[in-house]
Amino acid sequence: MSDQQCSRLSWADPVGQAQQVFRLALTALSRPAQTHAFVPCPADTAADELPAGLSPELAALALSLCDNETTVWLAPGLDTEDVRAWFRFHCGTVLVAEPAQAAFAFVPGTEALPDLRCFHQGEAEYPDRSTTICLGGVEEGETAGITASGPGIVGSCTFACRMPEDFLAQWQSNHEQFPLGVDMLLCGPGCLTGLPRTTCLIPAADEVSKCM
Repeated sequence: MSDQQCSRLSWADPVGQAQQVFRLALTALSRPAQTHAFVPCPADTAADELPAGLSPELAALALSLCDNETTVWLAPGLDTEDVRAWFRFHCGTVLVAEPAQAAFAFVPGTEALPDLRCFHQGEAEYPDRSTTICLGGVEEGETAGITASGPGIVGSCTFACRMPEDFLAQWQSNHEQFPLGVDMLLCGPGCLTGLPRTTCLIPAADEVSKCM
């Protein structure tokens, strides 16, 4: 990717737009398992002007959350020369080879999501140093649904999205090790959902009352 191609992908108002997306990410994590409208508009360009595999939503999160002190792991599907060049050019990030080394992980879809234990779980003295996983390609699915409860949720809410078959078991282990554990930002076309480690997830009843 040339410098000229890269330059077309930056935001017209980098500070203002990055702050807006950053606030949205914080809101999503403080109000878990709810869908928040997300119009990323990175670069004021069409999605096909981004490197292959990098969605507008993931690009917007990267521009808002990452800087030259941020360690980033790119999952298969994103770990390409063009995507790496995009991250270095726009964010100045330190790209790492292993998910356990990353402050942020960018994953293009559920099929590329490793076991949650592969990521940095935080440290007893610094639990906030765990990995935040930005997962793209998440869509509502006609599934039995997932019921979420915990801080930021009044009672409980149920949402339906397609996740790996063993995701709930992985998340239960993640939740139980609080204050350690990873957090997740799930994004799909025009939407963002937060799953902090404090959120408990269980299979929902057959009749789904969606909060996504």
